[in-house]
Amino acid sequence: MRKGIFSKLAVQNIRNNKSTYIPYMITCIFCIAMIYMMEFLRDCPTLDQAVRHAAEVRMILSTGEVVVVIFCVIFLIYSNSFLMKRRQKEIGLYNILGLERNHIGIVLLLETIFTTILSLTGGIAIGILASKLSLLLLLRLLHIPAVLGFYISTKGIITCLLMFGAIFLLILLLNLRRIHLSRPVELLRGNNTGEREPKAKWLMALLGFICLSIGYYLAITTESPIKAITIFLLAVILVMAGTYLLFTAGSIVILKFLLRRKSFYYKTGNFISISGMLYRMKQNAVGLASICILSTGVLLMISMTVSIYFGMNDIMVNRYPYDTDISITGVGEEECQTAIETFEKAISDNKVPVDKKAEEIYLTIISRIDHGQIQIAEPGTLTESGSVLTLSLVRQSEYEKLTGTNPALQDGEILAWASKMTEKSDSLTVNDSVFSVKKWLDNSPLTCGRDIVYRNAVFVVTDSDFEKFDKMRTEMYKNTSATPAGQDLTVHLGLDITGSDETKIAYGTPVLDAIKALQDNGQLSDNSWITSGIRAQEYDSYYADNGSLLFIGIFLGSLFLLGTAMIIYYKQISEGYEDQNRFEIMQKVGLSHREVKSSIRRQILMVFFLPLLMAMLHISMAFPLIRRMLLLFGMTNTRLFIGCTAGTVLIFALVYGLIYLMTAKSYYHIVERR
Repeated sequence: MRKGIFSKLAVQNIRNNKSTYIPYMITCIFCIAMIYMMEFLRDCPTLDQAVRHAAEVRMILSTGEVVVVIFCVIFLIYSNSFLMKRRQKEIGLYNILGLERNHIGIVLLLETIFTTILSLTGGIAIGILASKLSLLLLLRLLHIPAVLGFYISTKGIITCLLMFGAIFLLILLLNLRRIHLSRPVELLRGNNTGEREPKAKWLMALLGFICLSIGYYLAITTESPIKAITIFLLAVILVMAGTYLLFTAGSIVILKFLLRRKSFYYKTGNFISISGMLYRMKQNAVGLASICILSTGVLLMISMTVSIYFGMNDIMVNRYPYDTDISITGVGEEECQTAIETFEKAISDNKVPVDKKAEEIYLTIISRIDHGQIQIAEPGTLTESGSVLTLSLVRQSEYEKLTGTNPALQDGEILAWASKMTEKSDSLTVNDSVFSVKKWLDNSPLTCGRDIVYRNAVFVVTDSDFEKFDKMRTEMYKNTSATPAGQDLTVHLGLDITGSDETKIAYGTPVLDAIKALQDNGQLSDNSWITSGIRAQEYDSYYADNGSLLFIGIFLGSLFLLGTAMIIYYKQISEGYEDQNRFEIMQKVGLSHREVKSSIRRQILMVFFLPLLMAMLHISMAFPLIRRMLLLFGMTNTRLFIGCTAGTVLIFALVYGLIYLMTAKSYYHIVERR
């Protein structure tokens, strides 16, 4: 053949198919820019200079990049398959006109080379320009001042060239395989082969309903935040399977049911809509289910990461109730008093401007509550039945010191406070001992020691009963703990300091150092450990983690949103070409242009907004499970989570509607083309 004919054909093909090639290349450019920006942020030296916890940020970015790469591979292959499907007739015609399979392969190779060069050039260029903005956004989320300077990541450019070079090569091989296995007649027929009416697959529909129901049930009924992590993955798999099965089989079953109801079906509007929807759902079920899953992913990621980020203050207060917060566990009474004296001396010596302080001694026992009975058991058996209960015991003398009130308890009597306990009986059974509840307290007498993950209870008891509880703990923990009775107390020291964050850090540090010195000097037992922090100082670490999570959430949310937009666009284009002939036929049989357009619009709206409604249902059912998972991050503000979720859903619905309106123009342009 004449030299240069293949390259001319390749360029002409790209021009002729610009309505599908341009969105495909925009997708490629966006994916390449995303990967470059993530590589830039991981490789950027500014991160080490500006961020104290740069290693943590890089680890989170690396995890997010893996998800982005997997998505890019799957989505670009999907986009290419749509592109090739639209070009079946064109390729078949080339074959009929005399081009051999290897000639068509050369044309496809050149097309791939041209699109690869354009996509890589555009993607890397946009990535370089946008990388500075992405760094500024990340630093903003980490509450770190902006850093001036410009940097181009050589590693990012090489990664994009190698990674997307491999992806485009894979796509080319898939296209060549498709051409090699196809026959010219099949390609010429394209999508015009007659379609049979889809059959109602009751078993698949029932299986989909069962999968979805079990997934929802697990999400709603799981109480333990620890179990929620493992249950979440199982629930996601079940809901995804249920979604695909219900879209592919369940929708057909419902439409077939409506079709058999003659009084409903044989009305002009319903007749056209239902018969049209049957074929639409058969052709588009998998794509619509994918839109639903992607939409749910966007809503989950954005709502969770935004909630954690804006709930940072609540998380920090839960973790550190005071500006300077110290807990020493695994110590005896004398060591508790030594710690308190050291704490007081450090405050005095450093002339700390004290706003408020706390000095609390208590004993914590991890137990199990089942049907109102509390069982102190071996730690390994705690999750076998019932709910885990963190039980804190306070001597009545300590309670009097904390509150200024003498409870005047007798042996066998307690004051009790409990979280999440609706039934407050007059007595409580612990192992084989029954204790009379003198009074249920409205608030916990302790300012710390509250377990966010599990249920909590605080008992104020006599000295004799305190020893009794300690002996029960020692007996039950003998196989897992070597701590003797009386040597597993916790002393909590809290200090609120007047002044700015810098002042709180400056005065809190020597107090913290004085307590840590006790352990270094051997004044605390070998079994003891210290949990401490200065809240203002710890914010940096938590913003590094949660700011990075929000950044990844925004990145992945944007990518999934692009995926959703492109699937909708491809669906609109394919619907347009398929409806072009239907539009003409319906007008020829007597329906007006307005009636035809109204009927098709109704079908399109039902098809494309069904995934959004289904995604909203998934989010509402997943809400209880996600709320429990957030407890592991220290996020207890349910109202904030509700607000962030509702706001995310509202904004996404508006964006989704905007995407639909923009892509619908292409659809109507194709359908009404004369």
